[in-house]
Order: sequence, then structure tokens, then C-alpha cells
Amino acid sequence: MSLHIYRFGRFRLETATRALWRGDEPVALPPKVFDCIVYLLEHRERAVGRDELIAAVWGKVDVADGVLGQTILLARRALDDTGKEQQVIRTVVRFGYHWLAPVETGDAAETEPEPAPAALLPAPLEGSPTLPTPDLAPSPTPPSSPTLPTAPVRWRWRAAALLVLCALALPLGWCLWPGRHEAPAAAAASPGKAALVLPVAVVGDTEASWIRLGVMDLVASRLRAHGQEVVPSDNVVGLARAYERAAVDPEQLAALARAADAALVVDARAEALEGHWRVTLHTLRGPSPALAVSGEGDDVLVAARVASDRLGAALGLAPARGDVATGGDPSADSLIQQIEAALLEERVDSARQLLDGAPPAQRDQPLLRFQRGRAEFLSGNFDAARATLRALASDVPVSADPVLHARTLNALAAIELQRDQPDAAMPDLDRAIELLAHERAFSPLGKAYNNRAAAHAAKRDYAAAQADLAQARIALATAGDVLGLAVVDSNAGASALDRDRFAEAAPILVGAADRFAMFHAYSAELHARANLTQVQLALLDPAAALASEAQLRDLVDKVPDPLRRRAVNLVRAEALFANGLRRAATELLAQVRSDAEAQGDATALARAQAIAARQALVDGNAALAEQEAAAALAAPLPQPQLPREAGLVRLTLLRAQLAQDKAAAADTTLAGLQAWAAADDAPTAHLYAALAHAERVADGPAPAARAAFEDALARAERERVPADLVLVTQSYVAWLMRQRDFQRASVVAEGVAGWATRDFETALLQLRVFRALRNPAAWPAALAQARALAGERTIPPDLASLP
Repeated sequence: MSLHIYRFGRFRLETATRALWRGDEPVALPPKVFDCIVYLLEHRERAVGRDELIAAVWGKVDVADGVLGQTILLARRALDDTGKEQQVIRTVVRFGYHWLAPVETGDAAETEPEPAPAALLPAPLEGSPTLPTPDLAPSPTPPSSPTLPTAPVRWRWRAAALLVLCALALPLGWCLWPGRHEAPAAAAASPGKAALVLPVAVVGDTEASWIRLGVMDLVASRLRAHGQEVVPSDNVVGLARAYERAAVDPEQLAALARAADAALVVDARAEALEGHWRVTLHTLRGPSPALAVSGEGDDVLVAARVASDRLGAALGLAPARGDVATGGDPSADSLIQQIEAALLEERVDSARQLLDGAPPAQRDQPLLRFQRGRAEFLSGNFDAARATLRALASDVPVSADPVLHARTLNALAAIELQRDQPDAAMPDLDRAIELLAHERAFSPLGKAYNNRAAAHAAKRDYAAAQADLAQARIALATAGDVLGLAVVDSNAGASALDRDRFAEAAPILVGAADRFAMFHAYSAELHARANLTQVQLALLDPAAALASEAQLRDLVDKVPDPLRRRAVNLVRAEALFANGLRRAATELLAQVRSDAEAQGDATALARAQAIAARQALVDGNAALAEQEAAAALAAPLPQPQLPREAGLVRLTLLRAQLAQDKAAAADTTLAGLQAWAAADDAPTAHLYAALAHAERVADGPAPAARAAFEDALARAERERVPADLVLVTQSYVAWLMRQRDFQRASVVAEGVAGWATRDFETALLQLRVFRALRNPAAWPAALAQARALAGERTIPPDLASLP
């Protein structure tokens, strides 16, 4: 890669520093996306074939087409291009891609722009390869009380899902793993050489439905013990739902292998014969000629183990390390795989029934005790899970089973994170990571790193969180855990969201949500799309948020947890309000509020009250707004609110009090807001405190008020969060127009004019300014734009005509 600076449109790309700039703002890009852009730029004189681009960027030719397509999609989004318009990157049908945008070039030494933040480079795992890290009708508002825009309010996951646990208790909505036991690989396989074991076809015993997934999981574990990289069973279960005919349909088989990044696909068949079982394994994709082996035994698991060992030998793998059996007890082995099959199919109640019905001697088996803790965890019985797992960690020393001990510690840490106790979780996570790295158990290691990243994020140590996410990527990529990598991406997007890096979060969350959809991982997809919706609201893109709301509406009923449904429905209500769909939003908000009150969900109720307070202020009902905001602030929440959420509800309360001329109450609210901001190091907290101060002194001496508003505006411009910038601009412009400083008002309003084509509040602000300026040329277009975005909202009559 030559060291150049490329300029095209509003963009500047610097190959020396691997930085892309849109104007003076850096654009975050995953490494492969950056490399694709550079290669197309450097070969813009011609079309570049798909195979050529893959070889240049990935260094190999067996990368799935879907991976390249997703990378080009992210590149276009970063460059403000689309697959429909193709003004920058054109698709050459059945060939590849061609760079179209005009480009100016220069040497890297010609300019010295402000460098982008240094990338976090993960340290390699001890004894493991270092892999590339790829990177949720109003009355007229008086000028003294500008309309509050719909601002995103992030929420915390609390309940459990099976495939991945989306933790509502954490500020970011991070996905956690409770853990499942897997045999560690004897050695790390080469990347891109993973085996995928399909669900087992069962013949002759209709009562043994558990064999379909239970034996699949055993074969996968046995091959992993031989040193073969194997796609985790939870990945396969999700993918198999989408590719039910993969064993007989070549096109679906190829699509399944690409989705899982698997080079080897193994089909399995279990036959109940007279007095014994036969398990046959044959390769549908991989070595040529195809391999076929079988094993027989009195028990189906014995037959599966024999067949797996024979397949390992036929593939030239090392002898198996360890055994998945439990001390030679076939009935215990069978029970463990039956429970695992139930958990893989998200039948937690069935798993608990199997555990409850086990003989006392089997209940004491370490693996069954681990499964008991996992089932309690997934059922939301955290106290019972903690007691079970803590006793297991004490009874099973590291020397007996280091991987099981580490997985137990990781699950215990996940419980502490559910309780918003990251400090309590950290020692268990540190020890689990140490053990799993030593044992080279890459899949559980990646999940432990993910959980530790969540703990760091809960403490707002984002640098440490990013470093652990990078290590999680390395470990999960080594393990071939595609679904795990999607979870890490989702968490990276949640981390960017929490740090107000909304533009960075959007493409990451889109990619993660789309992959969750491919795996039919409904809980994880719901989580990612809810975070994406909040990103779109913060970026003042209500139309995109409305499209996401439709997807959330389709997903929410597929997730049984009522806590999660209420949290998602609050995000949906925000998106509906932002698009002027007041009736649907009000009905949904009332439903959430009623459910929250009936179930004692203080968090959902407080957030519903905060939304209701903002809408009451929009409607001109300051008394109701004060009542709702005060109730939201007084709620005994189990976790502290995030800065934007806490600042917005306090600002709403202050505005409601000022609208009622309650000066003393407003002073008390302002003092509380300033004290809260002083204790919080987030720039957002200080921004809301500055705006509240400006609005409180707005009726005082003009120089002091102007200085206060300028301070708030400067803070908003530094952070460049569109929703916050418009919030400050609305208030300042209203004050400026009362001062009849129309020149400064027009300049300040122009700073947000770019969002007037898609955000109603911004369009209304432009309309107010043009009317005040008596601009007959610009006013009609501004009025038409506001009407187009209004939905069920009413444009104040005084703005519908020029004075």
C-alpha cells in the first residue's frame, strides 16, 4: 500500500495513518473495510474482480461472498454511498467492483492533519496466534420553552436468553455468556478450517428426540478433543433453522458452510438396531473423496464416540485429549447430552425436569451441577444459580478440571454483572481468563473476555473494555465461533453507543443484527436492533428509526421475557413519537406503563414517566410534565441512569417548573442537576447542566444569559451529537429571537439546518427563523418541509403565514 492522501468529495483518506476523514471529522472503519476502499482507490482505472479483491485484502481466496458483500456495504455507508446510487463504488455484475468518484491525490508528507486516535492493538494470547482484529397534535410552544425533541434513552438488559445472554442490568445492553461446557481442543486448528457437524438424523427410535442435538454436540466435542476446530453447537442450531435441507440440497449446503465459515461439513445418522446402535458419519463438504465411518455400541453415545474417533483418524487428526464421559457412567453421559440438547433448543424447563429427575448420585456429577447452575441462570433464578455454581467452584479444584472450573467462574461473574457488581465479577473473570488461556480453550476464553469487557464498561473504563473485546475477537475467531464474533460486534456497537460515538456504532450494530437474524438468534437480534434504533434517534434519522421500529415490532413477541419486551417497547414508542405517530406511540406507552405498574418494574415505569413528561411539555401541559418528571426522578431504580437519560429528565423538570413560574423549585432542580453533573465525568452531564443554567438565567441580564448559552452551544458542538446540538440550538435561538438578535439566531440555526430535511423539530426551527426574518423566498419551502415531516403533529398557526 503506497503512502498517499486521497481526496474525493468531502472525504480525505490517508494511507500512512490509516485514517478516513469526512470534513474535519474522523470516520471509524474496521480494518478490512479500510483495506477494500484503498485497494479500489489504487486501482480506480479499472474494475476489480471479486477474487482479486479478496486475495488482496484477506490474503486468501476462500472468503465467503457474503463477507465481501458485507464489507462493501460498510464501505459504501462510510462513504455516504448506497447500493442503489453507487456514486462511489459501482457493482460490476458477475465480476466485482469499480471505483467511480473523482479523486485527487497527494503525498502523505504534504500535509500534517490532526491524527486520528491510535488504534488499540491487542496483545497476543500466550501461546496462541495473533489474528487480524475486524473490527438499539401538539399545541404551539411558547418561545421561552422550546420543544423537547425525542432523544434516545438507553436502557439496561436484565433477563436471560439461551443462545447468548443479553444483560438488561448493564448500562450498555451488553451480551453476556452464562457458559456451557466444551472440551478444549488439543491444539488450535488453522483459521478457516472449521468443521460443522449437522443435527443427527435418528432412525428407529422415535422416543429419543434428544439424540438429534445431543449426539451432534457429543460428536462436535469429540472432534474438538482430537484438535479439530469445530463450529460451536449453538451456532449450528441457529443456522440449521435457516438451512433445514442442507444435507440434501447442494446450494443450501454451500450457503450453510459459508455462513459458518466451515471448510468441512459432517452429516450424522443414528440407527436403532436390534439391541444396539449404529452411528454413521460422512463428510458432505471437505476432503475428496468424501469420508464415511461408523461406530456401534449398546448405547448411542458409545457408538457416536467410536464413530467420532474413527473420523478423527481418517482426517489425520491427533489422538483425542481427555474424554467427554463422566467416569464411565453411560447413563450419566446420556443424561448430560439430553440436558444439553434441551438447552440448545431453548427448552430450559425440560432441562430442569431432567435435572430434577436424575438419581442423587448423578446429580453430584460436576457436569450435571454445572448444567443445573446454567439452567437456573437462564431461568433468571440468579440466587439459586450463584449458590450452585459457588459450591461447584469450591468442590472441583483447578487440578481436577481447569476448563470446567474456569467456566464456573465465568458464570459466577456473569451473575455479578447481572447485579451491577462489576468489581465483584472481576476476580473471577481474571482467574477464568488465566485458566482458559493456559488450556487453549479458545471459545470459552473469548466469552470470558467478552464478559470482562462488559465489567470494564460498567465501570466506564472503556479503554480496558475495548482491549478485552479485541482479545475476545482473537479467541473466538481462532475457535471458529461466528455467532460469538457477532456478539462481540454487537457489544462493540453498544460500547460506541455508550460513548456517544453514534456514527461509529450504526454500521457495527447493523452488521451484528443481520448476522443474528441469519442465526435466528432472536434475543440477540432484538438487543442489537433496539440499540440501533437509539443510535438512529440520536443521529436525527427518524425515518431509519421507524424502519427499525417495524423490525422490533416483529421480533418483540418472539422473546418471552416481559422485562425485555417492556424495554424494547419504550424504544419503539420513542421512534414513533419522533415520526409524529402520536396515537400509536401514546397507546404503546400506556401499555408499557400499565404492565410496569402491575409487575413492579420500577425501571420501565420511570422511563415511561420520563417520556410522558417530555410529551406533556410538548402539549403545553407544564403541570403534568412536572409531575411525571418528578416521579421518574424519585423512582428507586436498581441501577444508576446513564448521563443523557438522567440529564434529559432533569432538564424536562426544570423547563416544566420555569413554564409555571416556579422559580424556587427551578433553583432546587438546577442545584441538583449541577451537583449530579459535578459528580459525573461524562461530557453529556456537563452539557445538560450548562444548558439548564442558561435557561434558568435567560430572563436575567442579557450578557450573562448570552455567555451561558454560548457555553452550552460550544459544548454541544464539541460532542457533535445531533440530538443534543438541536436541543441546545432550539433553546438558544428562541432566546436570541426574544432579544431580536435575528442575525445571530440565523447563524446558530444554520448550524443544524442539515437535519431539517429529516427531523421535524429542526424543520420547525428553520421555519421560525425564516418567518422572523420575513424571508418570502425561503419561508414557503421551509413550511412545506415542516408539513412533510409533521405526521400527526400540528404546526403552530402563527408559522403558517408571513407577518
